Amino acid sequence: MQLPFLDGSVESNAEYESFSRRKETIQIEHREECLSYVEEVFGNDPSIRSDFIVINFFALEGWHLAELFQVKCIIAAPYFVPYSAPTSFERQFKQSFPLLYKYFQEAPTNTVCWTDIAHWMWALFMETWGSWRNDCLNLSPIPYTVSDPVTNLPLWHVRAESPLLLYGFSKEIVERPVPESSELEATALSCDSTLLFNSRLFCFSGSIPYSWLFPKCAAAIHHAGSGSTAAALFAGIPQVACPFLLDQFYWAERLHWLGVAPEPLKRQHLVPDVDDTLSINNAADVLLGAIRSALSPEIKAQATRIAHRLAPEDGVGEALRTLKEKVLCE
Repeated sequence: MQLPFLDGSVESNAEYESFSRRKETIQIEHREECLSYVEEVFGNDPSIRSDFIVINFFALEGWHLAELFQVKCIIAAPYFVPYSAPTSFERQFKQSFPLLYKYFQEAPTNTVCWTDIAHWMWALFMETWGSWRNDCLNLSPIPYTVSDPVTNLPLWHVRAESPLLLYGFSKEIVERPVPESSELEATALSCDSTLLFNSRLFCFSGSIPYSWLFPKCAAAIHHAGSGSTAAALFAGIPQVACPFLLDQFYWAERLHWLGVAPEPLKRQHLVPDVDDTLSINNAADVLLGAIRSALSPEIKAQATRIAHRLAPEDGVGEALRTLKEKVLCE
C-alpha cells in the first residue's frame, strides 16, 4: 500500500504530459544504470561488514540498493536538506502504516526514529520508489517493513564522539530550461572582453571534466549546483549564478557573500517569461551587467584568493579517512 498524496497534481495539457514521459524515461534509464554499477561492485561476491554505499540527498537510489545488496548506507551532504515533507505526510503515514508509525515514534534516539523520517527520510516512502523496489529490486514496496541491513543502524550525529563532517561530491542533473540553441553576439560584450575558443561556441555532448574546462574560462555562468560551484571555486574563476531549485539558492547566496559572484540572477533573467524582443533584450541587459560585475578586478582577485585557500584541501581524501576510521574500524 502506498501513500496516495505522493503522486502530485496532474495537468492535462500536452506539453506537461510530454515532459512527464521524458522525465519518466530518463528516470528509468538512470535507475537501471545505478543498479548496474552497484551490481558490478557487490553482485558477484557476498557482502562483508565493511562494505557501504555513500549517497547524498539527490541519490536516494543508493539507499534502496544498499538494502538490496545488504550493505550499510551513509548519507554525506554538505548542505541543508533541500526539500521538506508535505504537510499531510505524517497524518497519511499514520493512517496507512499505523504499526510502522508506532515503531518509529517509540524508537530510541540513537537509531532511525520519527524525527529522521520527518526531517529527510520521508522521501524514501514516495510511491515512485515503492514501484521500483517491488517491480525491479524484488524488495517490499515500503522500507522497514522487513528485516534489512539499513534498519536500526546507529546515527552518528547523536553519538558521544565528535560529530562528523562529511563532504559529498556529486553531479546534479538539472532540466535544461531552454532546449533550443541560442546565440550571443560578440558586440554585446565590452571592448575589454574576449570570446573564448577563437570566438567560436563549442557544444559538448555528454560529460566533460570541470577541472579541464573551468580553468579555460573567464567566468562560469551556471545554476549554482554543488558540483559546479565547488569546481569553479577550485578553478579560481568568477561566477554568475542563476539558481532554479533546491539547494542552488543557498549556494548562489554563498557565492555572492564570498565575493566571487554578483547578486544571483532570477530565473527570468535567463529564461524570460514573455517571448518577445523587449523581454529578451531586458533579460540580456541584466545578464550582461552580471557578467561585467563578475569580471571586475575585485571579484577576479577574490576568486583567486579563494582558490589558493582551497588548493591544499583534499575533501575526498578526508572523507575516506573518516569513513575508514568510523566504519571499517568498528
